[in-house]
Amino acid sequence: MTHASDMPATELRDLSEDELEQIGGGMRTDPDYTSSNVIDARGGSLTVWGVTLTYDVNGKVSSIS
Repeated sequence: MTHASDMPATELRDLSEDELEQIGGGMRTDPDYTSSNVIDARGGSLTVWGVTLTYDVNGKVSSIS
């Protein structure tokens, strides 16, 4: 069993940009990018008689399956 006293002391510090890039896997965000195969999480879906409608936050139907 490991006890807190058995663990090496750690020091809290901010990571540099290079360190963040290494652990982040190179993932980047782009607020202007829109993917056609991702449903807006603020919308929802409705299934009636086996037909599913997904809609966005404004109520606009985005897909029918």
